[in-house]
Amino acid sequence: MIELDLALQYQDYLEKGFEGAVLDALELVGGKLLFRMRMNGASGFDWVAAISLNSMDEPRIALVVQPAGNGPLEVKDASASEMPIASVARAYSNLLLHLETPAD
Repeated sequence: MIELDLALQYQDYLEKGFEGAVLDALELVGGKLLFRMRMNGASGFDWVAAISLNSMDEPRIALVVQPAGNGPLEVKDASASEMPIASVARAYSNLLLHLETPAD
């Protein structure tokens, strides 16, 4: 997640837009966009993206958020976040893992 945070610092999200900046940063660190959502200031954020980062054991789920007022993009660990969207991100990731696993 530290690598993603560093990659996001070098993205011009005002020029590329929120999604473009997140996608470019994910390309650098080998992550995957699960979904993005407009928050319209809810919980103090304008945009949130749920992402999956490759890990040794299992994917790590994180949120990339754009604070209301256009502050710098932030990365939050979905497992430690109390944002309601964090539980949705974890559930969606688990669903995708289940769908991608071949049936026996």
